[in-house]
Amino acid sequence: MDPDKYYPFKAAPLAYDIKALCPDISEYTMYFHHDKHYCGYVDKLNGLIKNSPLMQNIPLEGLAMLDDDDIRKNAGGVYNHEMYFSSLTPQYREPSAKMIKKMNESFGSAEKMMSSLAGAAMDITGSGWVWLAENRNGRLEILVTKDQDIIDPDKYSPLLNIDLWEHAYYLDRQNRRNEYIQAVMNSINWIGAENRMKDI
Repeated sequence: MDPDKYYPFKAAPLAYDIKALCPDISEYTMYFHHDKHYCGYVDKLNGLIKNSPLMQNIPLEGLAMLDDDDIRKNAGGVYNHEMYFSSLTPQYREPSAKMIKKMNESFGSAEKMMSSLAGAAMDITGSGWVWLAENRNGRLEILVTKDQDIIDPDKYSPLLNIDLWEHAYYLDRQNRRNEYIQAVMNSINWIGAENRMKDI
């Protein structure tokens, strides 16, 4: 994803077929999540700033940090969803040796990091996001944001995120969030995450 996108924003197509993550994430869920929820944020954001040249000169990431609640929420909805869809892949590969080394340095072991990531996702109350990010010291951290807030781009480089809004899983899993989290963990795009790292 490109955080420096500017108005007019266009919905990014999925990098894989809408059925590609089945049975972990169904075509039905992906359709509503991508084509309705995510595209809805894109349309709403464009509508909010169509008459504001000043806002049109601020990149997506900047719009998602503004004090204006409506613009921040919708820009965050675009930013967060673009990161989420790019965080998934139907061609799962284990993290590389370099990524494993980074996990070990930051969390003690790759297993502890994976467990912490899944645990943070389970612990969210209400709607929000869990992030794996790299801080400015080159260490990995797990962060949580609420609603459509994004992580602070001055402090962190986002590597991947997990959407914990109910629309991400309720059609498939109902209240079985743990099953959804495991499905996402089995579909993480570790190559994409590593490509976003600054210190590797």
